Amino acid sequence: MPFTVRSLNETGAAEVVGLDASQPPSAEDVAALGDAFARNPILVFRDQHLTPPQQAAFSRNFGPLEDQVVSQHVHPDDPYVLILSNEMRPDGTAVGVVDAGDFMHSDSSHRPEPAMATILYSVQNPVHGGDTEYRNMHLVYEALPDELKREIAGREAIHHASKIVNHRVAVSAGRPGAREFYEQQATSPGIAQPMVRTHPVTGRQALYISPRFTIGVVGMEQTAAEQLLDRLFATIADRRFGYTHKWHDHDLVMWDNRCLTHRACGGYVLPDIRRMHRTVICGDRAFYRAA
Repeated sequence: MPFTVRSLNETGAAEVVGLDASQPPSAEDVAALGDAFARNPILVFRDQHLTPPQQAAFSRNFGPLEDQVVSQHVHPDDPYVLILSNEMRPDGTAVGVVDAGDFMHSDSSHRPEPAMATILYSVQNPVHGGDTEYRNMHLVYEALPDELKREIAGREAIHHASKIVNHRVAVSAGRPGAREFYEQQATSPGIAQPMVRTHPVTGRQALYISPRFTIGVVGMEQTAAEQLLDRLFATIADRRFGYTHKWHDHDLVMWDNRCLTHRACGGYVLPDIRRMHRTVICGDRAFYRAA
């Protein structure tokens, strides 16, 4: 299945042209996609037509899949495919996760072994809004002053899943049962992750924190930790290091959580519908190795 890879911007987004993700790829194609992914941490596949089992099968070419924590929103045709949607049933329950990805983050950084990659398939896009914004955290790290790089080298930050314990984010009013869900998560301990993460394939360093999940710094008093995090988050906010994907129906996008953060930009309201199907590829423990 010959395909080509075309750069979309200078921050690491590229389009894969000529590959049908609904068909099993050859071992050579999987290896070539892996090489492309090492060079381009965002891969865009246009005009794909995938059933949930086909999406899961394509995703497994890159590793085993994470279980979906929000089990009530998995697709009935495949338990590893999570529905992200603002659709509501007549009884007021949500079809999918309504507030998924609404603040800048790296998927599963609150888990001991964070996600390697996420694959998102666009089923239906709203007329207005619905973009996804990314930051290349290699570029963010490289832009930091040397004194700040020295300050965070070898340090660990605390990541937590619950929005209740993070003053930088808010619980969505549009997600039924959201506060109760995050209150249950609030009782669990946070997870320590390296603030600078070494990519296991390329060896490049990336800043590994996010406004959504990072709530403190190990061994640092909270006020000082907040000041340090504020400085780092300000650099993450710089659009020079980012790519914004404007979705079309049947886009399939794969991104590397080991060196990217992302957020769903919103900007749509019912009856305008956004529906995505998400698979997540398991990763390994994050680590820091001095260059």
